[in-house]
Amino acid sequence: MDSTNSSSSPVAGLTVCYTCMNSMRTLPASLASVLGVAERILVVDSGSTDGTIDYCTKLGVEVIHREWTNMADQRAFSIQACGEAGWALSLDSDEILDETLCQSVRSELASVDANVRGFRMRRMTYLDGELLGHTFQPEWRLRLVRVAGARVKGDAVGGHDQILVDGTVRSLEGILRHDSWINAKDMLERGVRYGFRASETARKGGTRLNLLINPASAFFKQLVLRRGFLDGWRGWVAAAGVASQALAKHVAIMERRELEREDRRST
Repeated sequence: MDSTNSSSSPVAGLTVCYTCMNSMRTLPASLASVLGVAERILVVDSGSTDGTIDYCTKLGVEVIHREWTNMADQRAFSIQACGEAGWALSLDSDEILDETLCQSVRSELASVDANVRGFRMRRMTYLDGELLGHTFQPEWRLRLVRVAGARVKGDAVGGHDQILVDGTVRSLEGILRHDSWINAKDMLERGVRYGFRASETARKGGTRLNLLINPASAFFKQLVLRRGFLDGWRGWVAAAGVASQALAKHVAIMERRELEREDRRST
């Protein structure tokens, strides 16, 4: 596959790592944006059946199979598989580096200080093919880290994983394009799925008050405080997706807690 980055030498000691499961809709564009940037590309796959594995193999991408546990475990495994001596660029299959970001990665790693442990990237989300210029912003994600000392927290806000390092973290120029959702239906369905996932490790919440307040506050935050209304109808849809995630999370916690109470009363 041709890549705008293939004309330059790969960055020594850098591995791009992914966690994948049936990712053919988004992975090809993401891979195209990093081919030629790193010495090695690694995909940790959880049993794809949509051609993801064959596609990666044909490109010369290394594939490791690992049964799915949770997102934090999968990402932590993929980072450590990059090798303790190097750098890991940890990406989701729906994240695409623009040319400015690729060049920033190259220039920073060419003369990086020993005390720098990682680099954050500005992520911009797209919905139905259009940029959300306000919703979710500002959003900075730590994606480029020294493997040694990097760890992953699994109970970050929203139920997503979060990469952590100890030491100096700098910001890179350029945009990490987040091209996750096909349309509103896809976004709402994922919101519910991510909400249930977040509930699995949550120890608080699930009250009637949570059901009333949390979805509404999540919607208000994105639509008003983040000025998502300036993104037009897409901003409203994105805010609704976040609200659906909050609602699903607390509904699942409530169900789990109440069923446990019923079981205790019956024994």
